[in-house]
Amino acid sequence: MANRLPAPDEDDMLSANPPFVRLAPPVQADQTSVPHTPEGETAAMITNGQGEFAISPDLLLSELFRSHPDTRIVFDRYGLRGCGGPLGPSESIRFFARAHGVDELTLLRELEQAVAAPRPRSHCAAPMRLAPELADSIYRRYFLAGIAVVLSAGASWGAWLLWTIGLNGSFRAVSVHAINAHGEAQIFGWVGLFIMGFAYQAFPRLWQTTLVAPRLAVVAFGLMVGGLFVRTVGISAAEAWTLAAPLALTGGLMQVAAVGLFTSQLLVTFWRSGAVVEAYVGFVVAALGWFLLSTVFSVWHSWHTMTAPDVDALVWAIATYQAPLRDLQIHGLALFMILGVSLRMLPAIYGLPRVPERWAWWLLSLLTGAVVGETIVFLAYRWTGYHLIAMGLVPIWAIMTATILVLVLQWRPWRPMPEPDRTGKFVRAAYLWLPVSLVMLLVMPAYNRLVGVSFSHAYFGATRHAITVGFITLMIMGMAAKVVPTLNGIDPRTLSSLRGPFLFVNLGCVLRVTMQIATDWIHAAYAPIGLSGILEVAGLAWWGLGLVVMMRRGRHAEVVAASSLAPARVEANHRVADVLEWFPRTEEVFLRHGFTALKSAVLRRTLARQVTVAHAAALRGVSLTNLLKDLNDLAYEPVMELPVLSADTYSCTKGGLQ
Repeated sequence: MANRLPAPDEDDMLSANPPFVRLAPPVQADQTSVPHTPEGETAAMITNGQGEFAISPDLLLSELFRSHPDTRIVFDRYGLRGCGGPLGPSESIRFFARAHGVDELTLLRELEQAVAAPRPRSHCAAPMRLAPELADSIYRRYFLAGIAVVLSAGASWGAWLLWTIGLNGSFRAVSVHAINAHGEAQIFGWVGLFIMGFAYQAFPRLWQTTLVAPRLAVVAFGLMVGGLFVRTVGISAAEAWTLAAPLALTGGLMQVAAVGLFTSQLLVTFWRSGAVVEAYVGFVVAALGWFLLSTVFSVWHSWHTMTAPDVDALVWAIATYQAPLRDLQIHGLALFMILGVSLRMLPAIYGLPRVPERWAWWLLSLLTGAVVGETIVFLAYRWTGYHLIAMGLVPIWAIMTATILVLVLQWRPWRPMPEPDRTGKFVRAAYLWLPVSLVMLLVMPAYNRLVGVSFSHAYFGATRHAITVGFITLMIMGMAAKVVPTLNGIDPRTLSSLRGPFLFVNLGCVLRVTMQIATDWIHAAYAPIGLSGILEVAGLAWWGLGLVVMMRRGRHAEVVAASSLAPARVEANHRVADVLEWFPRTEEVFLRHGFTALKSAVLRRTLARQVTVAHAAALRGVSLTNLLKDLNDLAYEPVMELPVLSADTYSCTKGGLQ
């Protein structure tokens, strides 16, 4: 890419003359997304000792921060904060502006001011914060736990259940409580944890604010993971332990508390941000409502099934309440949250067309009515026993299918993304699976008539799998694979294409859906069902391992960066090597006080890393007070002009943007 900023050399860093900025000819307000800089684009020009360079919209944040680290406070204002580590994410200024909803021209002008405005270093000794705060990295524990769950009680346990079904040639070969425990692990441990982790990380940034009470996110995590473990153990032991039901209830109440905390935090964060209530926010708020409602319903349903007095009561409870519960969890929580994120992020990330706000609000209204309608109609049918009421589900599913088709046709997932990305194939496939699953649901009455049964459990289960794996799982995989490299400062161009995980999960899903339906026709179709689970688990493990490696790399980079941050003052307990690394010019102070051994590179790498300033002063018999005074005087004398936005946007007492 042309016109990128070079890394500063020592002469630049020690120069007392700050760079100045010149603006290239401006563009009109509606031209801020012009793809290339040569014509009609605003670019802030930096002039230093090596020549003139453009801060253009195509400039990577990491390259800008290398030359002008204080410009980060401009991006922090719009939600960057700890994202990407010390050098920020490997994305362009244009991409940042688009993803965070910032006017590109405004952002470039603020960068101009940040680079041009002088600030003596002696004015503020506190370094700029590079190490992330809790809210900057809270997503990691949620994502890691989600991966652990899906590879244990989630997809892996599901694959084992499928093998048992396939070998026995019957879906009744496994306990209904084992199936329910696996289902709850998938909903809360896989979908729920990834939704919570993503929401805690992304939404405050999209609203250009900070997460309210971030430590509560840790509490919510403990409650959700602990509750999930306790509840899963309790449900799976329902037929073998008298205390299983109280145990599951305890775990369920912990999950309700976790979801309540999570929902409250996000709602208060949005309210305090003052952000505009856009349609995508409506989807997110609705999803939070479905999350809380379905969690309470799920706890009640688990208790109801586990305490059923006999088999008939158990079957009736499952037949009556299981389908509405899954509708709230799948069509409510998961679908609404994914649609909300998609409306806001897919145009920014992949260049897809933006859905008009008016359309989006209509979509929200229609889908909300559909989810409420299918829940009420099904319960009314079961409570009354009138099969005619069940026919009311067909027009509701038709509305839901038509609504989704309107959205899918807008984005045309069968075509390549306007802005190609290695994760785009997951999103495209997911938005093909979604209408397929809804059309399958819509034609289910006709299928039942064709097979000659009142209700095909195999076909209905296939529709569920098409949306849970084909849509929800693929969207989680795609979006996580997109955001994790960005959050950890990893250039996605250095990463694999993810074709292997993509093919494995899709092949497994196709095999599961088709073979499960085929069991209504031929008994031999049971045999390959177990293979579908293995393919899906293999794809998820492959994908999950890649995410774990990236998050570990990001965490390591943060630890290294945090350990290398210059403190506000040189203290007696600081190691000599650290002081020299933070402030290279302090070498002359040490030499002046008689520490001539520091001229040896070997001793600087070894002994100096073990000896503190106080210990060194005692060894040489010099005054610690005088040594510290000389070190701090030289370390913080005004050797260069650093940029700030204004006196009221940068606080020396807090060391960051206010």
